[in-house]
Amino acid sequence: MQILGVSVEPPEEGKKLLDRVTHDCQEDRPHIALDPYPLRLLTDPDAKLIRAVGAENEGHWAGLIAAPITYIVDRDGKIRWAYVSASAADRPSPVALAKAACSVAAGKEPPADYPGKT
Repeated sequence: MQILGVSVEPPEEGKKLLDRVTHDCQEDRPHIALDPYPLRLLTDPDAKLIRAVGAENEGHWAGLIAAPITYIVDRDGKIRWAYVSASAADRPSPVALAKAACSVAAGKEPPADYPGKT
């Protein structure tokens, strides 16, 4: 299983984010191994992938950005679970995300009742 983040930001901004998140996790959760860090950041300056998965937000004050959407994609590339966030601060709980990811990884249907279901 892989965790991917996609942004229109240039690669150097993604590196800064990854460094910041890694530092925060090392301080908050030193018992969790982060080598290698389980998040891979993809740069999409032309927003081709962002548009392809329906995650574009062109009405943001900063211009086009990726809307805060969390997807779980199966091995065949099919979106099996989506959490459409109301804002950048609204994210699925780690428990809900883990349950859905484990279900999809096991070839089962993800939970049908969770906040943000689309």
